[in-house]
Amino acid sequence: MKHILYIAFIALSAIACNSANSERPSDKYEAKKKSLEETERENPLQFLRIKGDNHVNLLNQEVVEGEITNKATLAAFKDIEVRITFKSKTGSTIEKAVKTVNEVVTPGESVSFKFKMKKPKGTSDVSVDITGAIADK
Repeated sequence: MKHILYIAFIALSAIACNSANSERPSDKYEAKKKSLEETERENPLQFLRIKGDNHVNLLNQEVVEGEITNKATLAAFKDIEVRITFKSKTGSTIEKAVKTVNEVVTPGESVSFKFKMKKPKGTSDVSVDITGAIADK
């Protein structure tokens, strides 16, 4: 009786080992990695962060400078469109301008930008945000 139980246990163990997923773990990892990269490439605004500051120079130009950070893990982005909004004291929009940062921002890295432009009359505040980007190959 012991021998029959022993043989049954070995048979069940062998069957359990053979029924394991035939797909290699590295194949699953590569598929997930590809899916993550596709998600990042298709949604650049979810992974790009911007912070900026502004001041007026001696030529009465508005100098807008800041930093763009890529929070993605696999996708790099380029040709990042930055919208600069000039606002009045009441918060109303006076004027908007779109500038392009022509650099590649790799995953986890940051790039700096600096734009000089004519300051619209009545400007009290300036804000910056990202309106678009292209995934780098």
